[in-house]
Amino acid sequence: MASGSCTEVVAVGRAAARAAVLVAVAGGGCAASAPPGVARAPVAGAPGPTASPAASAAAGAPCTAGPSLEASALYRRFERHAGWWSEGDEAPPPEPFGTCTVHRGELRAADGGLVAGLGCGVTIHVPGIRDDLGLELGARGRDVLARWTAPRGRLVCIGNGPDQTRCRFDRADDGDPDHTAYVVAGGLGAVEALAGAAAEAFFAPREIVEIWHSVWCH
Repeated sequence: MASGSCTEVVAVGRAAARAAVLVAVAGGGCAASAPPGVARAPVAGAPGPTASPAASAAAGAPCTAGPSLEASALYRRFERHAGWWSEGDEAPPPEPFGTCTVHRGELRAADGGLVAGLGCGVTIHVPGIRDDLGLELGARGRDVLARWTAPRGRLVCIGNGPDQTRCRFDRADDGDPDHTAYVVAGGLGAVEALAGAAAEAFFAPREIVEIWHSVWCH
């Protein structure tokens, strides 16, 4: 797919956007797909390129001294804590991890700050945890585009609140979305969704502020 500038976006009406499959599970993040029947509308181009920081943060891992953590390894280690716990459920007891604690699907720092969520994958909230592409928070969308070597369909971006946007690829084989998603700074404004080249132009220069790393999300 082309990743250059684009003067068209996919404009999706509010009713159609609500029909999209959007399942946001704490710690997992799951399927999202752009609704069919979109129309194209001209809009201003995406912001110009900015300097991309190092894909891996120099500060090292949260919770423990040392290099950054692998999200997949973190999930395997604490999989028994992954789940959608509610009051009254019998969850595994809290488990220390360096200066952090894992309990009820959450990895929290000593001050209570959320480091990562565990569900059907790992939702990464702080630098120092890298996904399967070797990327951490602070990388740019262009780093994802450059490192994603697996077959992929179009990139689709949807709003993630007023000031953030969540982007993920359609699968190349059957059109379902790949369930690892990247949340970047900056909203879509009046446009509710972008797809294809327009999505890549929007995504590329923006800073990644959250990663939904899928392990078995559907």
